Amino acid sequence: MKRRGRRGTTLKKYLAGEMKDAEFRRLYAEADVELRVALEVAKAREAARMTQGQLARALKTKQQTISRIEQGAQNVTVETLDRIARALKGRLQMRIVAS
Repeated sequence: MKRRGRRGTTLKKYLAGEMKDAEFRRLYAEADVELRVALEVAKAREAARMTQGQLARALKTKQQTISRIEQGAQNVTVETLDRIARALKGRLQMRIVAS
């Protein structure tokens, strides 16, 4: 039987639940830049209410590429991040924070 109208947990809800765990928060803070970028892309895409396929079409690429970006398995250039931000009706912001 096919389920209608049911979707999995959003990334935002998942992270909200996981952030309650101190160990997860510590590991999240120490995560590699690829993972942090991946999570930011996924969160921005969800906030824009776009699927990976829709974002891929806007960028003239494949859904699999977006999936790899969101898994942290794709090395993403600043140019690509800027294209993603614009496709999501946003803008790219970068900053360097002293430790």
